[in-house]
Amino acid sequence: MLRIHHIHEVVQAGRYPNCNTLAREIEVTPKTIQRDISYMRDEMNLPLEYDDLKHGFHYSRPVTEFPLLHLSRGELIALFLARKALEPLRGTRLERMLSGSFAKIAEACPGEVSFHWHELDEAFSVKTAGVLPADVSLFSDLLDAVMSCREVVFDYHKLTANKPERRQVRPYHVGQIEHGWYLIAYDPQRRALRTFALQRVSKLEVLKLRFDRPKDFSAKDHLGGSFGAWNHEGQSRKKYEVKIRFDGYAARVVAERQWHPSQKIEQLDTNGDAIELTAHLAGLEDITRWILSWGSKARVLGPPALKERVRLEVEKMAASAP
Repeated sequence: MLRIHHIHEVVQAGRYPNCNTLAREIEVTPKTIQRDISYMRDEMNLPLEYDDLKHGFHYSRPVTEFPLLHLSRGELIALFLARKALEPLRGTRLERMLSGSFAKIAEACPGEVSFHWHELDEAFSVKTAGVLPADVSLFSDLLDAVMSCREVVFDYHKLTANKPERRQVRPYHVGQIEHGWYLIAYDPQRRALRTFALQRVSKLEVLKLRFDRPKDFSAKDHLGGSFGAWNHEGQSRKKYEVKIRFDGYAARVVAERQWHPSQKIEQLDTNGDAIELTAHLAGLEDITRWILSWGSKARVLGPPALKERVRLEVEKMAASAP
């Protein structure tokens, strides 16, 4: 919405901007600006027209006020929760930009709401996780690179490596998975998408080299075969049908949440004290850790490879106990 406000202000000032000049000014791609222009014209009914002589957009009739947003009290509460989720990024340009956006949205809804942010601060809280205060600068720079489609270079310390290695990638998406933040990026050297844990990224540099994010890219599809952040692209296309029985409190907690898009839960008794969860996964690394976190309340029914993984981990844990 901030981009659209900015485009409106530039057009209203009579500067006759075009997609290229706006893209350079806002630091996004011309395609993104073109989508914003179409939205303003088609959805917001703003009289935007292109002047061939001045090579830019203008309003064909006076626009006395910018169209207001109409949000309910519940929708603004949802915005509040999103604002609270930005607490780990306090002090960064992204936090200031989005916090300002929330304030503008609230001001654009006169007559529909009668509360202030501090009222919600007293009533709700959000537990923040995933970004440490020391990492906010890196996080902010990386999000800038994602939004402006600029390549980045950084040192990355893989869990299985003894030292970091230098990587140059095209950042497509930053997302929070299991209380941690991850970057999904295309690695030209490996010719494949890769997932990077932000806490293992250091010495980040945002390059001037730009790229076009593929229209068919989907973070959801990229991680669809995983139970967590572990990506199995380029590995065997084998799919595992995972079956786990949960008892007691674990059965009730597991049944209350959506853990994976493919999951199916079958209740095994009338009280909900025993359930069977089924999911189809491309790998077993993340699901193994998750099963172990439930202790004796979880029992693997299949596949055999998962049973063996869990058994070996339990034996190692028992052997290492004092």
